[in-house]
Amino acid sequence: MSHSASTPGRHRTDARPSDPAASVGRPLARVFLRTAGLTALVAWAALLVWASFGTAASTGSSGVYMIIGTVASVALVAIVIATAASHPGLHTIVVALVAALFAAAAGWAVYSAMPEAGPDEFITHRAGVAALAYGFGVVGGGLLALSEFVVEGYAGGRRGAPKRMSRKISVLAAAIVLLAAAALAPAMQRWAELANQDVRVGDATAAGGWETTVDSLTELAGVERFVETPYGLLRVDHPTNPMPQAVTLVDPATGEAVWYHRRWNWRSSQSPTLSQSETLVGLSGPRADNPDDYQTRVLRTQTGEEVATADFNGSPGLLLALSDDRLLYAGERGEAFTAYDFEGEQLWQAFMPDGCEGTAAQITGDRLLMLADCVPAPDRPVARDYILAFDLNDGESVWTQEIDWRAQVAPGSFLVTEKAVIIDSRIEQRVTDGPFSARRFDHKLLAYDIADGEELWHNKGEQFGSTNSSACGGTLYLSQPTPESTAAGAASDRSTAKVASSSRTVQLVECYTAKHREGSWLGVMAYDLDTGERQYRKSVRLGFTPLDPEVARGWATVLPDNRALLAVDLSLDQTAPKCRLFEITKGDAEEIEFESESMPENWCQEAQLTTVASGAAISFVKSDGTRGIALVP
Repeated sequence: MSHSASTPGRHRTDARPSDPAASVGRPLARVFLRTAGLTALVAWAALLVWASFGTAASTGSSGVYMIIGTVASVALVAIVIATAASHPGLHTIVVALVAALFAAAAGWAVYSAMPEAGPDEFITHRAGVAALAYGFGVVGGGLLALSEFVVEGYAGGRRGAPKRMSRKISVLAAAIVLLAAAALAPAMQRWAELANQDVRVGDATAAGGWETTVDSLTELAGVERFVETPYGLLRVDHPTNPMPQAVTLVDPATGEAVWYHRRWNWRSSQSPTLSQSETLVGLSGPRADNPDDYQTRVLRTQTGEEVATADFNGSPGLLLALSDDRLLYAGERGEAFTAYDFEGEQLWQAFMPDGCEGTAAQITGDRLLMLADCVPAPDRPVARDYILAFDLNDGESVWTQEIDWRAQVAPGSFLVTEKAVIIDSRIEQRVTDGPFSARRFDHKLLAYDIADGEELWHNKGEQFGSTNSSACGGTLYLSQPTPESTAAGAASDRSTAKVASSSRTVQLVECYTAKHREGSWLGVMAYDLDTGERQYRKSVRLGFTPLDPEVARGWATVLPDNRALLAVDLSLDQTAPKCRLFEITKGDAEEIEFESESMPENWCQEAQLTTVASGAAISFVKSDGTRGIALVP
């Protein structure tokens, strides 16, 4: 008995074929997912290798575990690719899922090991890139496994996609993954930067003055000195070695933070550098996990707002000075100096005369002024100091002034204003011989026009007296106009706040030995800045004589109204201090009474006097070794 061809259960060879779009769409989807997954796995291995060996990092998560993870990941990726090529189907699904699980576990281990950024720890760039790499491993393994579920049937019986269309889909999938990797790798480095950064920007225009906040790092300042600015006291937050780039502008009225800028994964190669106008501050140094990555970040002194960040491949040298659009660096041994813009692009390079080294520099207007220390050379029979002026636009030398070969100019007595450069050319004269010989300093004050180097005025033969302390060499101070809207928020409410004088002075302060009693004197000579005319000379009693030049410089400051404030220790016994604060106004000395109950008895021995809008601030060392601040109206 024959059976009809249409009998149920019999295969029909004349059945209508399936939908062509479905028969091609699924294979193409498999091609897309498979290519994207394999590319993501390759990106996983490539990013890990780059993170481990390509970022030149030397600290953080760059140890044994990072290397083991990289080797294991590369081997696993190779196994997955080989399996996908030779055994599609179940074998590929298993190894792809194993790779995804391994990447997920390793990525979580890297992420959970990242520390909370702070003075002693930071998140490395390689840790961020490694976390991203493991993320690509998870995505790649998942996509590869998913691709095997897109089409029906066993691997050997699957319908292939058109070759031409497959190539296009493969290129598209690979391009998408590679572009994502190329974009996300720097994004993760940027994320690491932001995670290591703690920034608060002040608002100078807020009603009522500054809005201050309690600073959690107040006690990290240590026994370091502040950098004096017209807007407050700039503090280095964590002066350790190595020192992170972390600074805070402190309101001297309250001791609280006006703004702070802390980058824990960047090192400070030098102290903060102020512009001549003191409106900008530059922080320079290398990245902690890559010394070849060097940056100088420029901030507004008043608010802490970031103005620019200049990037360099390696250290450009010592930041000598900065202006509104220029950075000036001195190279090794100070023989060459280079100007860069705020993008890190070199503008010009100039060289010091043979045998000369720059010791101080400042930018004002279109001039670069430098103090140079020069040793004997064929055209220079003796060592001497020079004042050099260069055109800021091209680095060409404009003028040069020789200093008396017998004299020395200390960097702290090299002052630059908008129109002139003022120096103290001092000659050390031996008064007695022996290991504890006395010396006397003969001062010659000189002022030069910054435009052409013409001498504006000079005062020579200025002397105080002899001294046995090398710290008593004398320092020049300049009365600076201070903006009214600066640091102390309550300054505008103080009836005692002084107004800047219409004329400015330059004042020489020096300690010297008393002739007719035990102890010393702390003397002041004040000169008119425009004419050089000496206005007065006055001294106050001093018992304990400082032995450190930094201490001696910290014992004096000159206010905008030309008053000089002097901190002294009247006692000859350092264990029984008698600290006093004196004000010298137009040659008259008067002791100032201020609230010092919260200050230790020896506050003056490590004091640093600083000019602020409301008067002066005294920075002193507290009993716990940190610095405190007292305001003097």
